[in-house]
Amino acid sequence: MGSGIHFDFATLLTPVALLPAALLLLAFVAWALLRRSPVATPASKHAGVLVGEEESTEVRDLRKTLYLLQNENKNLSIFLMTLPDLARQLNSSVEKRKIPELLMGCIQQLFDAQQILIFLSTSEGSHLTLAASHGLPNNPRGRQVVPFGRGRIGWVAHHQIVMDENDFTSKSRTSRGDLEDETHSLFRTELCAPMMSKDQTLGVISVGGLLRRPKNEKNMLKMVADLGSIALQNKTLLTRMQQSANFDGLTGIVNKRHFMDLLAQELLKAEKESTHLSLFMFDIDHFKAYNDTNGHLAGDEALKVTGRLLRETFRDDDVPARYGGEEFAVLLPSTDKNGAMIAAAKFRKAVEEFAYPNEEKSQPGGKVTISGGVATFPYDAGNTTDLIKCADKALYEGKHGGRNRVCAYEPRYLSDETGSIKLGLVDTQKI
Repeated sequence: MGSGIHFDFATLLTPVALLPAALLLLAFVAWALLRRSPVATPASKHAGVLVGEEESTEVRDLRKTLYLLQNENKNLSIFLMTLPDLARQLNSSVEKRKIPELLMGCIQQLFDAQQILIFLSTSEGSHLTLAASHGLPNNPRGRQVVPFGRGRIGWVAHHQIVMDENDFTSKSRTSRGDLEDETHSLFRTELCAPMMSKDQTLGVISVGGLLRRPKNEKNMLKMVADLGSIALQNKTLLTRMQQSANFDGLTGIVNKRHFMDLLAQELLKAEKESTHLSLFMFDIDHFKAYNDTNGHLAGDEALKVTGRLLRETFRDDDVPARYGGEEFAVLLPSTDKNGAMIAAAKFRKAVEEFAYPNEEKSQPGGKVTISGGVATFPYDAGNTTDLIKCADKALYEGKHGGRNRVCAYEPRYLSDETGSIKLGLVDTQKI
């Protein structure tokens, strides 16, 4: 009703009214498209091709980088999963001879190599011997010996440096003769690492034909080699501790405590397998006179010589031991009484014929001699205590019979007029 300007929204929304607005919107969209897409001229077309090629190269580079990152991530994952497992296995009660096999298995997982060689140093520390191998055809590992400093493997052992193919190629320009080794032409050494303990080389790992090449392959192999070094060193220390606990420090043979353990084990084994087990016990005749005349240092030397003669005379399966003072014992598995007597007589003769220092001054007859006795399971005794008693009785019978002889315990159930049982002894001095 009042005066003023009034808008009729219904009129504004009619098709006729909306047409100018729609045209205006279409014009704006066309203008925007023209700005984004300039008129195609020959120059602009060429520029577009270049831009497309640049974008395509960038995409390829990105894809390549992504592939490398994914591959490196995979290699790193394998490394992180493999190394703790290797450490766990090496720290378990694994034998020393199995350490190279464990290292080789880990390296194969890391590098998927066509050839893996694990060398260990010899006791004198001047040569390497092949302990485990993969991909080495028709070559017995026992014959593969590499001197320190010869060829790629020997060079790494001598200089204690991790080397890869690039390092070897660079080094060959100045030390070509040192890196060449025609005697081991089948060795494919592309990656090589030493196993060390302080300044000592314990072994060398050689890898060739790597189908998987991690970015930090040298560091990875070095970590594997370091774990191998620690395992080898631990086993060496453990062996020394066991030897210190189980072996006599003066003579180098088994001590009494360990001998008693082995005697019990062997007797149980003989009982299960229904075989013989013989025990030879002896002591050095007139040893006190030898000590008093020549001094205790000379006496210790005589004991050392006796221990060495025991190791040289008896079999590897036999167990010589220092039983106490100048008394010794030898365990002879799977040996009947006759075989034990022959072995004991052979040793008695070896002692008699050996020239002990200053023996002519102190010993009757001028020679160091022994007296001993032999007893056999199950013929003479059924347990360790009785077996020792029987051998000991035979030993003292040998002493009472004139010394420098070995007697066998031989129970003979011969009744005299009173019906008592007498002990019959076989003297083997003349065997």
